[in-house]
Amino acid sequence: MHTYSVQFRISGKDMSPDEVTRRLGLEPNQVRIAGERRSANQVWTESLWSYDGGTASAEAAREWTSLEDGVRYVLERLLPKRDLIQEYAKSHNAVWWCGHFQSSFDGGPTLSASLLRLLADFGVPLFIDNYFREDP
Repeated sequence: MHTYSVQFRISGKDMSPDEVTRRLGLEPNQVRIAGERRSANQVWTESLWSYDGGTASAEAAREWTSLEDGVRYVLERLLPKRDLIQEYAKSHNAVWWCGHFQSSFDGGPTLSASLLRLLADFGVPLFIDNYFREDP
């Protein structure tokens, strides 16, 4: 079985997640602050603002059975903010972060040409991080 998570992320050493939230008018699903503790022996070296399409009134699916559906869901909510996001992408790291959770080594995601066109026009790279997990 394959499931996917989708987050749009902006990160950087001098980036303020609070400012990104305020300017975009979107609530993040995850925030990290550079210098805060990651674990007992590590600190975050960069700040992070991450958005998965959730809102205060309705949360996005945390896992999708289709990567295409997950990316489209988040992308539709970010398209009206594209100009602001592209400003951030000029001076910070911006990426579509997609988790691919698989219990076998066959298959994987398929993205349509129309979605690939939208992503290309959005101008931010897509990263797929693969994880193997046992079926319950």
